[in-house]
Amino acid sequence: MDVIGAIRFNYLFRGLSKEQIERVAEIVEQRKLDGGEIMVRQFDRDTDLMIIVTGGAKIKSFSGETLAEVGPGSVIGEVSLVDDQPRSATVVAVGTTVVAVIPGKKLGDLVNEDVALKAQLVLNIGKVLCQRLRTANVQLDAALAKESSAQLL
Repeated sequence: MDVIGAIRFNYLFRGLSKEQIERVAEIVEQRKLDGGEIMVRQFDRDTDLMIIVTGGAKIKSFSGETLAEVGPGSVIGEVSLVDDQPRSATVVAVGTTVVAVIPGKKLGDLVNEDVALKAQLVLNIGKVLCQRLRTANVQLDAALAKESSAQLL
């Protein structure tokens, strides 16, 4: 997958025109990481967005537990992009990994110039965050049901 493909086929950039995708691609900085190298550190305050072009990554909790493993096309950093808060997890490269880094400041400048791009980006982020919240609710309900049934025994 190349950088344009990583952007074009990513949920975050769905609905953008070819020209808008090309404008985003112009601000991308490609970075090659070795396995074990930290892509994002929990509690850091940067707002760069990353898309995995090749390779993979593990998303880790503060205690070091692996929360998820992601691969090509996955986005890292969209939550901090939205709420301007510190990173919520540490992300570590698995094997040789190439990422398309979209600097938060440059993306901010770009979306401020193109209101339609900004609206589509916010809509796409909102959709994925809603899906994550729904998934978390189902998991919480299941955990609470399991806890309740255990208490009855």
